[in-house]
Amino acid sequence: MSTGTGRKGLVLSENRLLRLFTFFFFYFGQGLPVGLTIVAIPAWVAANGGSSANVATLVGVAYLPWSWKFAVAALMDRYSYLPMGRRRGWLIFAQLLMSGGFVGAAVLAPGPQDIDALIMVTFLVMAGAATQDVAVDGLAVDLLPEEEQGTASSFMFGGQFIGRALAAVSSGIGLVTLGPAITFLLFIPVLLAPTLYAVMIREHPGEKRFPWSEGQASAATLAVQTSKWLGWDGLIWVTLKSLLRGASLWFVISQSLLRVAEGMLIPMWPLLAVTFLAMSTEYYTSMVSTLELICAIIALGLGSALTLKLGARWSVVLVCALNIGLVLVLMTAQPVWAQRPFFIALTACWALLTILSSITTNPLRMQLSDKRASATQFTIYNSIANFPVAIGAWTFAWLGGIEDHVRTLTGAAVIFTLAAISFALLRMPRPSPPPEVQPMPA
Repeated sequence: MSTGTGRKGLVLSENRLLRLFTFFFFYFGQGLPVGLTIVAIPAWVAANGGSSANVATLVGVAYLPWSWKFAVAALMDRYSYLPMGRRRGWLIFAQLLMSGGFVGAAVLAPGPQDIDALIMVTFLVMAGAATQDVAVDGLAVDLLPEEEQGTASSFMFGGQFIGRALAAVSSGIGLVTLGPAITFLLFIPVLLAPTLYAVMIREHPGEKRFPWSEGQASAATLAVQTSKWLGWDGLIWVTLKSLLRGASLWFVISQSLLRVAEGMLIPMWPLLAVTFLAMSTEYYTSMVSTLELICAIIALGLGSALTLKLGARWSVVLVCALNIGLVLVLMTAQPVWAQRPFFIALTACWALLTILSSITTNPLRMQLSDKRASATQFTIYNSIANFPVAIGAWTFAWLGGIEDHVRTLTGAAVIFTLAAISFALLRMPRPSPPPEVQPMPA
């Protein structure tokens, strides 16, 4: 595959650097509405006297479209206008949905008391973001060779964290100083940039840019497209068969162990900050947001280097081992980390390891996903990864929580160890040979 610009324009399958930039750019665009709807708008409403119920409703509505991503993914795998590419039409639709939500918000200019209007805006832009997430993930599984998956994952998650952080800060300031109308209006050209980019690129050579343009579906796309729901080669059976393979089930177990352990640290960290260091809510949230942005930038290079040097599987094992080390420091060196500079350093390590966990497991999900059901299977893996976090939070409380933090941390260390062993024993399937692709007739 070429790494130059080539003579065929912006064709993803032909250009490695273009692929990496594309995944960073789309994930950056995806992070913008996330930062606005999950961070800035709830904080704005709360600061202007909004009730806890109103804030909770807005956050719940923001997450709602992400709960049915697997259904959108199945529709995306089954129905696409292939002459424009398997994912590009859905990408354009998702970007337009996000942009339309911001246009509506700029016109309505809802204040912090206009909860119904804010709910509508939140739902529209997050429905677009969730759809875009599915389309980009499917595109990654379809187009990325194995050796690029770790680097691309670094760019994807780094882009999302950067977009989310910048949107949260800028929209938070804008809503207070410029008002909602101007703030939402200023986001529109930023969101239109990835929309126009989605129009300009092509997945494979010879595809149409618009429905009325010249071009045709690529043979590579036709070779993996499912034409029905049921039957041995239907989307449902293909997905189930791939999910129930031994390597897939072992990965789900390994991933679940890792996520349970991570879920135990999520509620513990703010409690450590408040209980042992007397940090205020404002100081703690500002510290974590700043560190997450810095760590996301670091992870762009570090995640790529790890997966290229060690491979995705052993990179996850290393992340688990580093988490064990972090937990042991918390267990045995309280006089040290109870000092604010050392706790900030440990928080930076925790934030970086959290991002690296996503970066290093992402290529494994890609490799296990059948290209015929790539969006569906990949989305199911992501959905399965969320439930163990809740189990981890419950385990944190069951073991004694912050009141018995040594016992709780011991439990987390044990589970991180089991996760490391499980990933070390994971045997990934050999890459399937690419389907026979015959040149399309002129």
